This record gives sequence, C-alpha cells and structure tokens, in this order.
Amino acid sequence: MIGKERYQVRYPRLNRLISKIINGEPQALNELLMYLSSTNPNLCRIMQDAIHDVGETEIWWVLLECLATHHWQGEINSNRRGDPEVSKRIDQSIIEVFITDENQFETSNKDHVLQEALGNSESKIQQTAAFLAGLRGNLEAIPILDEIIKNGDEEWQIRAVKALGVLNNELCIPPLINALTMDRDKLHREARRTLVRMGKKAEKAWIKLLKHSDNHIRWEAARGLGDTGDARAARILTEGLLDRNYAVRWATADVLARLGECVIPTILRFISQEMLNQQSRQAAYHALHGIRSKQAQSRLEPLLEALRSPTLNWKASKIAQYLLADWESKP
Repeated sequence: MIGKERYQVRYPRLNRLISKIINGEPQALNELLMYLSSTNPNLCRIMQDAIHDVGETEIWWVLLECLATHHWQGEINSNRRGDPEVSKRIDQSIIEVFITDENQFETSNKDHVLQEALGNSESKIQQTAAFLAGLRGNLEAIPILDEIIKNGDEEWQIRAVKALGVLNNELCIPPLINALTMDRDKLHREARRTLVRMGKKAEKAWIKLLKHSDNHIRWEAARGLGDTGDARAARILTEGLLDRNYAVRWATADVLARLGECVIPTILRFISQEMLNQQSRQAAYHALHGIRSKQAQSRLEPLLEALRSPTLNWKASKIAQYLLADWESKP
C-alpha cells in the first residue's frame, strides 16, 4: 500500500472478499469477476466502488493479470470466461476501474503498479500495462503501444490506438500512421477516427500521407486534412487535383469546396500556374463550383465556363490569372 487515507469502507463484505483475493483465494476472485460481468449496472458499480476503496496495491496486480492473460495463479480467473460476451464485460469493467480514480491513494497505487509493469518481462503484462497507462495519460507507454500496433492481434492493436488517442500527443502520430496504413479493416477505421479527433495535431501526418503510394491512403489524407478545417492547407491540397486517381482528385475537390471562399485565390493560382489535363480541369471545376457563395459563383462564372467547355479549356489559365489579380485587389 502507498499512502492509504483513512476513511470508512462503503461495502465491508466486499472489502473482506477483496482481502481474501489478496490472500490468494481463487474462489473469491471468481465472485468478484461475477459482479464485474453482471448485466445489472448497479451490481457492477457496487463492486467497482469496493475496489476503489482498497488501499493495497496487490489488488491492482491481480486485476492487471486478469485483464492481460485471463488467468490468475496459473488458472483461468473466472468460470464465466468461456462466454465471449461475459468475458468482454469483465475486461471492460476492469478497464473502467483502472482508469477512474476516486481516492488519492489509489491514484498513486495504480501508477506505481503500472510503472513497474511497463518493465515486466512477460509481454502480455507489459502491453496491458501500456494500454492502461496510456488511458491514464502516461506518455512512457507510447513505444510499447507502437510495438502492439506492429505485432499485436487486432483486438490489442485497436486498444493501443484508443490509448494513443487519449494521450493526444504529437509523439502518437507515427504509430497512428502505421495503424492507418496496415489494413482496410477495423484497425484502419479506428486509426482514422483517432487522427481526425486529434484535429490540427494530425495535420503534418495527413500532409505526409498525401504522398503515399496507396490511392486509398491519399484519399483518406485529403479528407483528413480537410477535417482539420485549416484553410492554410489549401495550397498542399490543390496538388491532389493533379492526382492520377479519380477518387483522390474528387475527394480533394470536395475538401477544398468545404473550406469555402477563403481558398479561392489558392485554387486560382493553381489553375494559372499548372499545366492541367482534362481530368484535373474537371476536378478544379468541381472544387470552385462547390463553394457555396452566390457572389463568388457570379465572379467565377467565366472561369467555370472555360473549365467545363472542351473548346474553351485553353482560356482557363488566363482567366484564372485575371480573376486572381482581381480577387487580391478586391477580396
């Protein structure tokens, strides 16, 4: 125990049950996990409250091992682990009680256990500790979370991504990029959601991924960069209008249109300076035409007509130059 405060225990019987677990009684642990797996949220919460009241660090070691291996003292830690849904509820309840602190002493106890477990020789214990430490804001977990993404199974890869999202630090970007590019399934989707939630912190990641060899990753990068809402990204985004892949070009055009009138000068400069083929002209047209401003659309009409007309395409660059000069003098 580290720095236990003195106060009245809320559930004496359950407190005694936890003491039996600390003393090594498997049946007591099985009963505790029965509470944590209950579909009755009140029963689960009562047991979680009782755990919060425990001042001994040993209970956190027990719960850490139960989450990491589903075993304790060499045996399966609950006779209900055979049901996947029940097992999932047990794990979720353990995670919840680990990341929520109700008392100062349990904060120090958990942090002490997790810090020690980060150096554990058993990989499952170490990786579980990294996941929980990440959820608790410990940046030291990042290298291990990165390793989980590279070599773990899908369930733990997704857990690692969620922990990186909670940490919400730029150091989390490389492992999240790795997760995004590894597949097209659950891990990919979770990594994308996490990067989007990170907002502008993920901007450099999206810019890097705009150059990725995979069409789908470039498509995701264009959408992700647009989701940051930063119009300063318009210049790099316009390069996507030249992309060889149709989906990437149109995703880029949609993103530019969503960013609004402020990106019009950037698109005009792009049209005036680049040698556009028919596909890129169509994408540029889509970007400008999608900007929802009647005044802007009126001013852009000569250029839009040139971009959509096969016989007037050659005029687009000159019209864009004229409009750019006009836009910059009369925004």
